Amino acid sequence: MADEIVPPETRSDKAWSFLMSWTGRVTAIVGLGATIGGGVTWLMTHHRQQRERAAHLALAQTQAAQGDYQASVDTYAAILKADPLDRTVLEGQLNAAMLWAENFSIPVPEGQSATELGGRALDEMMPVLQSGLTRSKGTRAADVQAHLGWAHWLNQHIAEREFGSAAEQNFRAALAADPGNVYANAMLGNWMLQNGGDFSEAVRHFHTAAGAGKALPFVRSLEIGGLTDYDQPGSRRELIQIANFMRAHGETLDPDDRRDVFAFCCDMADTGRTELVESLSAVPAQDAWLTYVWLENSGSGGSSDPLRPLIHDYIQASLLEIAGQRPDALRQYRILQQKLRSQPGTVLDGAVNAAITRLTHS
Repeated sequence: MADEIVPPETRSDKAWSFLMSWTGRVTAIVGLGATIGGGVTWLMTHHRQQRERAAHLALAQTQAAQGDYQASVDTYAAILKADPLDRTVLEGQLNAAMLWAENFSIPVPEGQSATELGGRALDEMMPVLQSGLTRSKGTRAADVQAHLGWAHWLNQHIAEREFGSAAEQNFRAALAADPGNVYANAMLGNWMLQNGGDFSEAVRHFHTAAGAGKALPFVRSLEIGGLTDYDQPGSRRELIQIANFMRAHGETLDPDDRRDVFAFCCDMADTGRTELVESLSAVPAQDAWLTYVWLENSGSGGSSDPLRPLIHDYIQASLLEIAGQRPDALRQYRILQQKLRSQPGTVLDGAVNAAITRLTHS
């Protein structure tokens, strides 16, 4: 059978094929150019967004470091509008919210209400803590839950909008998950002292928190604040033991806290004989004297106070009496009584006369 004859291509056919081939190439090139252009635009936009994110992230971190926690939480929230699941930003915002809870304070302009302003701030803080709790695990979750409990306590104590047990429930839930949790122990101890809880249990929680060695300044602030507000037997003994430990181990004590401890435990103008004995007998005599002087440096008495050396004499005589060295104590009191004749009517007169009577008759 003869082969089928294929007619040769015409010149017009070849031209058309050539034209279509180049058209396809040009279209591909144009498409590639558009793709590259779109990619370059995307890269430029992405780079700009990343720079803006980094700048806002640095701002939020700076605000938190400077103590402007509400502004920091707000800045993190602005970043999250672009990516609500950005884990780094979410954790940064949660850290800022926890610091905000720890250092919560409300400047109140004249004519405005602290409860109202505090409520608004807590309305912003608490959702961040609640959201953070849902995505946290282990010790981190216990930290967040403790801070959430503290926010509930602030909502009750400052904003006056809660009257239940949400704060305590959160503290104890955090401790159930992490018994040694620093924040839950310190916060529960403080909460118990402010709400008539068991003193011994509160002290145990403080000891556990302080023993962890984490966030120690915050723990001390809750511990000292709670104890100086708890005017009951045992609180002064505990405070002097804490102060003595801090002095001996080089811990820094906030000047305001130092003044509060001195006034509560040792100031002759504010402290009765029973309370002073509790304070001075909390630790060995030498430690008691060193701690007394350490606290006094930011206490109510200035170095130029003419009574200060006489008060020191009285404290030294009291330490001798507490230690059972009664003849030596009586001799010191009598010497002090002679010195006080040139300064009658001082706070020491009655105390020294009572001490001489007490030791003479006994």
